[in-house]
Amino acid sequence: MVGNRSKPTLSAVTAETTLVSSRSLSGIVEYEPSEFTFTAMAGTTLNEINDTLRDKRQYMPFDPLLADHNATIGGTLAAGISGPGRHRYGGVRDFVLGAQFVAGDGQLIQSGGKVVKNAAGFDIPKLLVGSCGRFGAITQLTFKVFPRPQGIQTYQVRCSDHAMAATVIAAAARGRWELDAIDYSAKTRMVWLRISGAAEISQAIADDMQRVGVADSLTRVDSDQAALIWQQLGSFEFGPELDCVAKVPTTLRQMIGLADWCDTSKHAAVLHNSVAGAISWIALSQHDLDDFDTYLRETEVTGQLMRGPRAPDGRLVIGNRGINHIESAIKHAMDPVGRFPIFER
Repeated sequence: MVGNRSKPTLSAVTAETTLVSSRSLSGIVEYEPSEFTFTAMAGTTLNEINDTLRDKRQYMPFDPLLADHNATIGGTLAAGISGPGRHRYGGVRDFVLGAQFVAGDGQLIQSGGKVVKNAAGFDIPKLLVGSCGRFGAITQLTFKVFPRPQGIQTYQVRCSDHAMAATVIAAAARGRWELDAIDYSAKTRMVWLRISGAAEISQAIADDMQRVGVADSLTRVDSDQAALIWQQLGSFEFGPELDCVAKVPTTLRQMIGLADWCDTSKHAAVLHNSVAGAISWIALSQHDLDDFDTYLRETEVTGQLMRGPRAPDGRLVIGNRGINHIESAIKHAMDPVGRFPIFER
């Protein structure tokens, strides 16, 4: 099942596979502001949901990506991608409460609940996160939301190299401050720290971070510039116009290696790191895919292509590959008749 194809690489299938659109499955079915939950059809766009939540001063704090490209709530969950807010609040997996989906045998399955405290039964909605349509066709989802903060401030730290950036990120992440986001632009050598709260409180936190030596200088970013920074990441526009975008789970050491690889790539690949080192987004040319795949294999790192053409052998997963027996067992249990496509590794 596909929505608005904001992540076309993930929905590319073989000729014998039939695509079913969720566009007609659109709209918010139920919204309880007092309970901080909503239920929406899978084809509902993030923009529609964000607008509805904004009216009640609520939001999805994991910063769902590609809203400006008409991404849907079903596609966001199926792709399993979250934005920079995942650092403090958790990702999409931590906010889904319930799911309705069509199983391979045609049954309409309702799993989970519509209230935060409902924990009965096996948590099948979590299995659908990142499943890319392998386990079932998602039709409806229930999410919890949070109150929108009074204000949001962004501070930046200019770094001399990637190693210094990793040091700043580590210090900020292990400190006593609850930062919304810790991101790094390898292109500009800039670490961005996002803090929720009133401006004076955010400044006090920034002053404290500077006082204990997280960085020599934390500079507050103008609100318009900060909005542009986060918007560009949310739209995968953090680098020049390049063919592909890949998601790579990393450690800080692996982030440094990837950033160095991007610096020496033939076609100006760009790294943006998010979630305090845990996720590296790489924008690169399709002409660099072979070299990128080789580098990931050699360093035993796994990546997933999100935008642009697939790898030369047609796979979404690049770099270090392996057989996931648990994944295969779940696939067989949820789709015993093999109705849905297999995620090629």
